[in-house]
Amino acid sequence: MKKSGIWLDLLIRFLLGGGAVAGCYLLLLILPWKSFAGIFAAFPAVLASAVIMSGWLEGPEAASQLALGATAGMLGCTVCVAVALWGLLAGIEWGWAIVLSIPAWLISSLLFISLFKKEN
Repeated sequence: MKKSGIWLDLLIRFLLGGGAVAGCYLLLLILPWKSFAGIFAAFPAVLASAVIMSGWLEGPEAASQLALGATAGMLGCTVCVAVALWGLLAGIEWGWAIVLSIPAWLISSLLFISLFKKEN
């Protein structure tokens, strides 16, 4: 890779990563359901800061609910990867495999939250 290509790659990664972190933070502020908002905190770049800020600003119960949602979101990531892999192995083009896997992540994450809350 050319030196200029490295800088462009870093810039794109920074913009995408920063956009993901900023977008998740906005969702955490906007959404009233902390466990649902926690799904978006499953991004590793967001998790620690989200739990710390939630605990600091809203207390341990809010941090706990956020962590519950993050756990559900991380389990949903496993489903997302499995669906993407299934799609690719089935011969679906990579773009469509991703399109199928993202809703699978969201739906499975919501199901995991529902299961966790039923147990408590």
